[in-house]
Amino acid sequence: MSERALYVYGVVPGTAPRSLFDDVRGVDPSEPVTLVADGDVAAVASAVRLDEFGEAAIEDNLRDPGWLADKARAHDAVLAAAVGRTTVLPFRFGAIYRNEDHILELLRERADFASALRRLEGAVELGVKGFVDVGALAERLAADRSAGEETSAGRAYMQRKQEARRLDEDVELFVAERAQETHDRLAAVARDAHVNALQPGERRMILNGAYLVADDEEARFRDELADVARAHEQDRIDYELNGPWPPYNFAGDEDQA
Repeated sequence: MSERALYVYGVVPGTAPRSLFDDVRGVDPSEPVTLVADGDVAAVASAVRLDEFGEAAIEDNLRDPGWLADKARAHDAVLAAAVGRTTVLPFRFGAIYRNEDHILELLRERADFASALRRLEGAVELGVKGFVDVGALAERLAADRSAGEETSAGRAYMQRKQEARRLDEDVELFVAERAQETHDRLAAVARDAHVNALQPGERRMILNGAYLVADDEEARFRDELADVARAHEQDRIDYELNGPWPPYNFAGDEDQA
C-alpha cells in the first residue's frame, strides 16, 4: 500500500459536530472526511495516498486537466457541506500534512484561525455576475443621441468613423458606471465585498462580484439585486446570483500555512 498523508480542506469551530461530513467524500473518495480538533478550532481532513498527492506526484497531476477538475470539485463539495451548518474557513486546494500531529502543530501555531472564524460567523458568500448585450445597448444609446437630430445624407466617411468611436467610448463608460453602481449598492448590504476579474465568454461580463452576507441579511441582499436588475433591464443588463458558497473570497491570508 502507498504511504498516506492528510489533505486539509479548511478549518471549522471546534464545536462543529463530528457527523458534519458523514455524507461527503473527499479528494480520495475511498477515505472519509474527519475533524482533527484542537481547542476552539478543528481541521477538516481526509487521508490521501502520497503516490497521488505527494510533492512529485501532485506536480505531475496538476498538469492533467481532468484530474485537477475532479479533485477540485471534491474539494469544493467538502467545504459546501458545511455551508449553512457551521462556519468554515476554506483552505486553497492542495494543502497536505504528514499526519495528525502535523495538523495539530499548525492549529496551535495559528491563533488567527479562531479570529477568522469569528469574523466569518453567521455569514455566507454570494456571487453576482452582470452581463450586457453590447449591441442592443449601443443601438439604444445611438438612438438617444440622434433623437431629434437630422441626419445628413452626405455625411462624410470620417465623420461616421468618429461617431462610431465616440459611441464605443460611451458604451464602455456606461457599462463601467452601471457595474460600479451595482457593486456599491450590493456592498452596502453586505459585511464585505470583493470584485473578481471579469471572465471571457459568449456574453460580455461587466461585473464579477463576491459578497459576504450575514444570514439575516440575505433576503434584503436578494431584494436589492432584484431592484438593480429591474432598473437596468432597459439597458440590456442582466444579473446572475450564485451561491451560497464557503467564503473563499474572504478567507484572507489565514489559509496560508
